[in-house]
Amino acid sequence: MPGEVVLAYQLGKDYMPVTGGSQLAYVLLEAKPTEMMAQVRLPLNFALVLDHSGSMKGAKLHNVKEAVKMVIDHLEPTDYVSVIVFDDTAQVIIPSMPAQDKVGMKAAIDRIRDGGGTTMSLGMIQGLNELRRYSFPNTVNRMILLTDGVTYGDSDRCRQLAREAAAAGIAIYPLGIGQDWDENLLDDIGQLSGGMPAEFIRNPADAMSIFQQQVQSAVAVAVRNAVLTLRLPTGVTPKKAVKVLPIISDLGQSVLSDRQVVIPLGDLEKETPQAVLVELLIDPRPAGLFRIAQAELSYDVPIANLVGERIREDIKVTFTTDPNQAAQVNARVMNFAEKANAQRLVTRILDEYKRTGKVTTRLAPNVTRILDEETQAALEQISKGQQISQEQVKSIGNKTRKLTQRLDDILP
Repeated sequence: MPGEVVLAYQLGKDYMPVTGGSQLAYVLLEAKPTEMMAQVRLPLNFALVLDHSGSMKGAKLHNVKEAVKMVIDHLEPTDYVSVIVFDDTAQVIIPSMPAQDKVGMKAAIDRIRDGGGTTMSLGMIQGLNELRRYSFPNTVNRMILLTDGVTYGDSDRCRQLAREAAAAGIAIYPLGIGQDWDENLLDDIGQLSGGMPAEFIRNPADAMSIFQQQVQSAVAVAVRNAVLTLRLPTGVTPKKAVKVLPIISDLGQSVLSDRQVVIPLGDLEKETPQAVLVELLIDPRPAGLFRIAQAELSYDVPIANLVGERIREDIKVTFTTDPNQAAQVNARVMNFAEKANAQRLVTRILDEYKRTGKVTTRLAPNVTRILDEETQAALEQISKGQQISQEQVKSIGNKTRKLTQRLDDILP
């Protein structure tokens, strides 16, 4: 039935000038469950896969254990949960079961001790096995994967397991604690599985709030398997697609083809829009109103047994000879474009720094002013050939992909 999801769009410019050449158009597309879905609460199917290797000793493991016990306290009896720990082996501490014996579960968490090396794929395998036991169309199937170090010799296997998770409808949400984990690998695992890039737990004391965010995110899911498709007429070519909410993430060329853009959005959460910014190259047009794309959102609503529901929006722009009209811009759309560009440039700088220990890319002042003082200072250091810590590298990457989370960007 209609009404479960709203699909809205805004253009960088509603009026484009009549010229003799092609022009770039920015299209911001947003999808969010409507108010009628506010009371939906799907059962959760959680696997918490935790690194307990020797490097987790002390405050890190203590705070993670307390955070996991908090997660258990927040689950309903209809939710399923499992806990797996890994070092250079893997052990199922709590096999997947309804979250009913919370006292017993938390006692099992208290018995976790540190020790051993790090072979993350073993923990992921066990986590996927537990999740598959209660993976139903109406459950929110998620693996929370936490590590503080670099896995030993099985990175490719971890990526393959992330692909297998995606095929099984299981999203992985990686968490990196401390400064020694591999952000490229954890980001890949999250994105390949249909989850999120890695979240950075900078200080052990932050584990509680980060785990709480993970629970809140899962509880907020009301719509599943959302896919956004942008169909394009002749004379309109897709150039780039970037997810800008809830975080900034370049979607790469794989979502683009000659005549359409296809973007899997996965789960849609109540009150939290997912937004994508698409750049289109439009061939010259005469004055008048033209449809430059049709947006379609397909989705499932498990609680209503709805599969493959669809809503569509025609995206139109007016070509004008009036210079005053052509000069008008949508500040919100261009703000998203500016911040996505800043994140892309900072990512390029960090990648260059990690490869070579120095950088040649420079940030323009209009990009630098978007960044916080700590990030500006660290980027200035490496531009002068100085070194920064791995913690700073991870912090910069984590913060810049959240540039669009400020309230004034989310509100219309």
